[in-house]
Amino acid sequence: MPTNTQAQTRRRDSRANSSAPLVTPISVLLTLLATLLIMGITSTSWEFIFQEKLLPSFGFSLGGGASDAMGRWRFIFTAVIFATLSQIGPALLLFRLMRRLDKARVQVIKAREEAEALARHDPLTGLANRRIMRETLRKRLNAAGASGQQTALLMIDIDRFRAVSNLHGHQVSDLVLVEVAQRIKASLPTDTVIARLGGEEFVAVLSRPATTEALGKMAHQVILKLSAPYQMNGLDARLGATIGIAVSPDNGTDEHELMRSAEAALYRAKANPGTYRFFEHAMDRELKQTLRLQRDLHAAIASGAIVPFYQPLVRLSDGQVAGFEVLARWNHPIRGHIAPDAFIPVAEEAGLIGQLTTLILRQACLDASKWPQHLKLSVNLSPVQLKDTSLPDQIFRTLRSAGFPTQRLEVEITESGLVNDVNTAKTILSTFRTSGIDVALDDFGTGYSSLQNLRSFPVTKLKIDKSFVRAMKTDPQSKSLVVGILAMSRSLGILTTAEGIEEASEGVWLQSIGCDYGQGYCYAKPMRGDEVPAYLGGAKAA
Repeated sequence: MPTNTQAQTRRRDSRANSSAPLVTPISVLLTLLATLLIMGITSTSWEFIFQEKLLPSFGFSLGGGASDAMGRWRFIFTAVIFATLSQIGPALLLFRLMRRLDKARVQVIKAREEAEALARHDPLTGLANRRIMRETLRKRLNAAGASGQQTALLMIDIDRFRAVSNLHGHQVSDLVLVEVAQRIKASLPTDTVIARLGGEEFVAVLSRPATTEALGKMAHQVILKLSAPYQMNGLDARLGATIGIAVSPDNGTDEHELMRSAEAALYRAKANPGTYRFFEHAMDRELKQTLRLQRDLHAAIASGAIVPFYQPLVRLSDGQVAGFEVLARWNHPIRGHIAPDAFIPVAEEAGLIGQLTTLILRQACLDASKWPQHLKLSVNLSPVQLKDTSLPDQIFRTLRSAGFPTQRLEVEITESGLVNDVNTAKTILSTFRTSGIDVALDDFGTGYSSLQNLRSFPVTKLKIDKSFVRAMKTDPQSKSLVVGILAMSRSLGILTTAEGIEEASEGVWLQSIGCDYGQGYCYAKPMRGDEVPAYLGGAKAA
């Protein structure tokens, strides 16, 4: 080929390559909604379009014809790679861009709708969330105030839900919460606004409620619905519900006041799970005191202000000290001594009982490590804790951290703690026994199903309630009960401890009819850890 011809060819190819990205439109015909008829394109431009993915890839050849400006019919292409006549440009780019923008717009709208839904609803149950419930309650209270009508608020707490969650995990407990939401909706009028506040707590807002009696019937119906068995994914459980009710304007004229009143009523109702209570003004004062006590209790646990005291357990056959019961003592900086009966229920309600037990047990183990190694520690467990399957691990971790052997520990439980969740309690106590920890049934005779408990649970000791011991001298029936309990225990091979012994003669008589251990002011009052060595020095140690 002549030199000048080669140079012309190179210049022509160079111009074609350099202009490929700068495509300009000749004609792009949109024949169908998703069909482009391209009136001609260079192979170089096609490579650019293909690389930039401006068009979807074609899995077949295209062909067609059209007339040009001179009216001549011309064949355009049979396959894209053979098209040679012109260039494609901004019109095609704009088409592709508009499709992308439209897709992005749809995604933005969908994301906005989802965000708005999340901001207004509980993602698990689909019910209104706390914020929307408050807004709705505020609007309804304003409307009710203007018209002189009432608004009722039902605060619903699900009983025994945490035990189900701990035993079966979050996946099953989430299914339970969804079912709970559906049952509440089915129990109340269709215009009721129902919200999930969080955890196992729900709220229902009723406009223009009927009489107090009708509200009570609604609450009772909710409790019945929620108490029916839950059977799903291998779960077969019975929960329940406790409800606090507040009605405007008598119990509050704004959302904050009405919520607080319903909470106070719920707190009072929880003393008897499975019931409902209407707000009374005395409840507000009680709730405020409880909340202050919860706050102070939280600070006291964090600072270690609650400390263990120790009361001796004496072997009646020879008067020797066999161990100590651990008792929590709280000396409040303002209120002074607060009895366990006052702050233990508050700790249970506030979810602090586990932290409190760990605090007291750890310090008790450290103290007892300095005493004769055969002396046992007896620690009380709350009925609430017997619903928590993680309890054994908590106890074992505390013992390991203090270097305290399991064989030196005894846990005390009450009969009420055994009936709330029988299977969980049995599993927990069996785990303790397997590890060498003894199990004592406290306040025996004051609960219910006592004989069944002895047969079903791995109990190693019975503690006869002090009310029977104190009444023995004057009440023949109490004396007969004590004799019967001791005889039954001997036949079952279970040890016994009599509580509340105040006179030496009581201990002597109890020992004569087969009681193993005694406890009470006759032997010693509860003492601080630093007082125990001196006491042991002056007393007999087993």
